[in-house]
Amino acid sequence: MLRRFIIACILVCASTQYVTYAQELNATVRVDMSQLQLDDRTDVRTMEGDIKTYLNAQRYTRDEWEGERIPVDVTVYLFSKNGSSYSARLTIVSRRLVNNNPNSGSPLLRVYDKEWSFNYTFSPSLSFQSMRYDEFTSVLDFYMLIAIGMDMDTYEDLGGDRLYTDAKQIAQLGNAKGLSQFSSNYQPGEYTRMALITDLTDPRYQDFRRLMYDYHVAVDEYELDKDKGRSLMTSTIKGIADFKRSVISNRSVLLQAFFDAKSGEIADMFRGIKESTVWKDLLYVDPGNTQLYEAARSGQ
Repeated sequence: MLRRFIIACILVCASTQYVTYAQELNATVRVDMSQLQLDDRTDVRTMEGDIKTYLNAQRYTRDEWEGERIPVDVTVYLFSKNGSSYSARLTIVSRRLVNNNPNSGSPLLRVYDKEWSFNYTFSPSLSFQSMRYDEFTSVLDFYMLIAIGMDMDTYEDLGGDRLYTDAKQIAQLGNAKGLSQFSSNYQPGEYTRMALITDLTDPRYQDFRRLMYDYHVAVDEYELDKDKGRSLMTSTIKGIADFKRSVISNRSVLLQAFFDAKSGEIADMFRGIKESTVWKDLLYVDPGNTQLYEAARSGQ
């Protein structure tokens, strides 16, 4: 993780103070109970604080964390209860700091998990169990490991490998429990937890992960020199288009998750620059956001 510090120092000319933390995350948590009956909210009234305390105290890597903590927003939508069992949906949004500035944030991971069931009792004792599947904490741990791994990929070559291995272990434990989101059987392009971690650990995607690194070099540079940042970004998007043409035979969950997080940022960076070659590549790699890109190209 030394590169995290080196790159940050180069880009900001040592203007940002370097800090080492034991934990990796700066998590904000919101629990939406609006779909539950009033009587069903009693046992989960501390859930928001419980999750926040757990994530911000948990240490997921084996080394001292270098630099600022990773901002991550967690929202839990509770929509039904049966005894002590809850059904929920989950959104995870992590951001990668720009030039290591704690007041900045380039969206990195943005997922909406529509299927999560777990038992929960009032003010539980939450703990990370790497070798045992817990239907509540393991899902949170799975996404936090991916968020940290993706952040590390943007600072050093394939830096997230170890975190993805740990997340894959959780996925395999979930698969053994028969959970559909962790099942190894899914349709190409269908978002599941297993599909996401399978792409991240697939050797064929290593070049794309390196392009994620290049992408964030461009983002950092853009804050210092707009023209140079756009030039680097244009080259990176072309690289992603070449990767899609040569490597991907089916729809990619990882590629889609990446552009779900990044499309707005890219559109803002090139807004009104009609002649840029980046638009053709964007329409190829991310056709789902065609309307967004066309509006940005026209300056809207």
